[in-house]
Order: sequence, then C-alpha cells, then structure tokens
Amino acid sequence: MIARIGVVGGLNMDIHLFGGEDRAEDGAYLAERYLIEPGGKGSNQARAAARLGADVVLVGRIGGDEFGRLCLDATTRDGVDTSHVVATDEQRTGFVVIQLVEGRHRSLVFSPGANLLLTWDDVVPALEALAACDVVITQSEVPADVVDRLVDWSDSSGVPIYLDPASPQQASRRALTGSEVITPDALEASALAGRMMHGSVAPILAARDLMASGIRRAILKLGVDGALLASDGTITHVPTRAVEAVDETGAGDVFVAALAVQRSGGAGWVEAITFANAAAAVSVSRSGLALPDRDDVDAMAELIGPARVVS
Repeated sequence: MIARIGVVGGLNMDIHLFGGEDRAEDGAYLAERYLIEPGGKGSNQARAAARLGADVVLVGRIGGDEFGRLCLDATTRDGVDTSHVVATDEQRTGFVVIQLVEGRHRSLVFSPGANLLLTWDDVVPALEALAACDVVITQSEVPADVVDRLVDWSDSSGVPIYLDPASPQQASRRALTGSEVITPDALEASALAGRMMHGSVAPILAARDLMASGIRRAILKLGVDGALLASDGTITHVPTRAVEAVDETGAGDVFVAALAVQRSGGAGWVEAITFANAAAAVSVSRSGLALPDRDDVDAMAELIGPARVVS
C-alpha cells in the first residue's frame, strides 16, 4: 500500500556557509565556500516522503522570484504534487543562512518571507486532497492560525496531524495538544517543557512534563542518542545507529517524513521511530540536504538495536 502524505509548510532557500571563521566584533564572517539549495521544513518533509515512496501533496507559499521557482522545481522533480503551492508578488521567498561547523548547523539569519502570507483560504482548495491522506504534517514555519485551523479540521476529517514545533514559541497550546504527535528536538522540547536540558535524565523529565501538560504523544529527537517516545504515561527509548556526522541539514525533516510514511503503512510507533532514526542517520552521513531512498533506510534500520521502556 502506497502511503499518502499531506504537508502544509514552509519553502525556503537555504544558503550554507562552510568553514571560515568569525571576524572581529564589527567584522563579517568569512566563509571558505557556500552552497545555495532549496529547503524549508515543508518542502524537505514533502520531498523526503516522496523519496521514500509516498504519494505527497504540498501546500505552501513562495514569492514570484528566482528562489521561489528553484524551490518549486526541486520539489516537483521529486514527484511531489505542488499544485497547491501559491506564488505571491507581495513577499519574496523565505531564506535561511546556515553556518556548518563539524557537521552541525547553526541558523545565522532566517527571513520567513512569503511563508508568513499563507492563509487558511490557501489551504481550503487542498482540503479534498488532504482528506485522502493517511497523515498531514505541518510545522511552526507557517502562521499559527493556519496550524490551529488545520488541527480543527483534523478533528472532523479524522486525518491525524503530525506537528513539528519549530519554532516552539510559535506553536499554540491548541496545536500542541490537538496533534496526533509532536516531534521536537532536544532544544525545542526544553523550551516547550520549560526545563533546562542538563544531565542524562533531563530529556526523560522533559518528556514527562510534556505528557503532564496534556500533549497526546511526543517524540523527542535526540540525535546520536536516538529518540524518546512519550505516550500513554510511558516513556520509551528508541536507539539509533552511530554514524559519522557529515552534515545534519534537514535530518529532523527526514525523520518526520520517514515516521509518517512508516506509520501510514501500518507500523507501530516504536517500529516507525526506528525507521525514522535510520533515515536520519543515513541523512547526516552525507553532505548537504540528503534525502535517502527506501533501500538505504531499510538497511540501516536492520542495524539498530531494540527499544526499551525507561519510565
């Protein structure tokens, strides 16, 4: 059975800066080289799901500019239905400047651009297509009122919402508690739980806090430490496979896409998280926005050990 995934989210141009060094306080950052490639959490998740074999529809906004055309072309080439991506002349396409140091990225500048103009009226024409999906993924890169309306629609349509709460300050309580699952990384979980992430038990305590706050289900993405599943009063650690981290760009988006694809195929939560951990591990082992195919992820997943209940 082919998974059917809907995505309502952001499209941005990613500007990667490699190497170099910070200059004096009033000087510029000197990069050794740079790379410009289409990104945005919505586009990344849609493309990753399509690469894993899903039928995918994307809803979003771009500017009527070269960045927007490049983002749209890249997404379409991966087989995503982009007929509900709206181009506007009121704002330019969003972009993010990312500094890459030893495989880890740090966002230096983010301009959401046309993503901020996405409205519920843009989503309405896509509702028939979204209603035919097994899962709809969304993120806090688009306006909060759109995400809230999407959660309300989920209640009546029965299509589960997977919320990537980045940035966490943009996620409303309605979105957090109404989604089938939220997928924060460690820093986002810290912000949502109001707890500092110091010590090995901190993620477990944060997961417990999220459940206590009324969130239905949370999956904390912990990088090399795998992931924590907080659900039904139980916290389960799902390990990952250790790999040499070359570039973590988009790994969280690959994780969410893989999770949705595997769940749509009938997998349980632990099995789906193992698959998602494997997809993220393959992604970080390669340079740039690496969107793995199904065979590579299946092979990596076989190398991951069993999950265990930790609380």
